[in-house]
Amino acid sequence: MKTQSTLELERYIPALITFFSNKMSLGSSQIYAQLFQINIIEWRILSMLAVEPNISARRISQVIGLDKGAVSRAIAKLKTQEYVEIKEDKRDARATKICLTIQGAHLHDEVFKVAMDREKVIFDILSTEDKEHLIRIMTQLNAHIIDANEQLNEKYLNP
Repeated sequence: MKTQSTLELERYIPALITFFSNKMSLGSSQIYAQLFQINIIEWRILSMLAVEPNISARRISQVIGLDKGAVSRAIAKLKTQEYVEIKEDKRDARATKICLTIQGAHLHDEVFKVAMDREKVIFDILSTEDKEHLIRIMTQLNAHIIDANEQLNEKYLNP
């Protein structure tokens, strides 16, 4: 039975973003696993901690948009490998803060070089103006997605 409507995948923005993101992640995962024995989630955590040290796992989950369980498992692995340190929060004994160790900072710097090279090669087909436009659009969408999800949850899940 044929449905009345189907997605035009070449024009459906969520699909285009997902397809691109999946391919970016797969490529990164293959390179990072082979060169550094880490996966893409672990790299995202390392890079987040380099940008914002001494933060909670919850904060990492919020910023990168990953499931708390996946973030916790990755942090546990990074701790075992001595790339991160988990400290008790001095202001709240129930909370913990995560930071890079010296080894973690060194690993970050090595992966960072490869990540920047990947970005340059992948986005080299875009003009500087197009890159800036893409950054502006993605920043706007990232800022809006949480509110949009809440609106849609209200509309469809809690009418």
